Amino acid sequence: MASKDISAAVQKSGRIIHNPDLCRGCRICEVACSAYHDGICSSHLSRIHVVPDDLALEFPAHSCKQCQYPSCYYACPKPDKSMSIDSKTGARYINEEECIKCGSCYRACPFTPSLVWVTEVDDKKRYYKCDLCRVREDGPICVEVCPRGALTYEQRGKSK
Repeated sequence: MASKDISAAVQKSGRIIHNPDLCRGCRICEVACSAYHDGICSSHLSRIHVVPDDLALEFPAHSCKQCQYPSCYYACPKPDKSMSIDSKTGARYINEEECIKCGSCYRACPFTPSLVWVTEVDDKKRYYKCDLCRVREDGPICVEVCPRGALTYEQRGKSK
């Protein structure tokens, strides 16, 4: 396993901010996310998850917080291969072609539930997380399609 200096901050990244006061739980963000990343409309494969509390009329959304000191990145046994940091955007992302599916990133995420998602595809585990649509010129698709403006993209240190 490669040694990483966890005391050093990595390149800063933006993040997606969810305003629960504006969200009505339509889940369009989930469908757009999975369609963009996987070519299929599936809330299960989305990198953002709306977890409705229908009785309270609350619709919190969860996606990777793009931590300044990303535990998922530091825990990965294949840094800069399986778990990477985009040199242009700073987004922390899983390179699924290189991922060895050990689950270190999933277990290292400090949030409960983990903001690294795991699913079974063809009897194989798959780990994935929000990558801020790092190769998409217009930024995160969930932000663009949210009909109520409940999602915004915030660059570290300034709002967009």
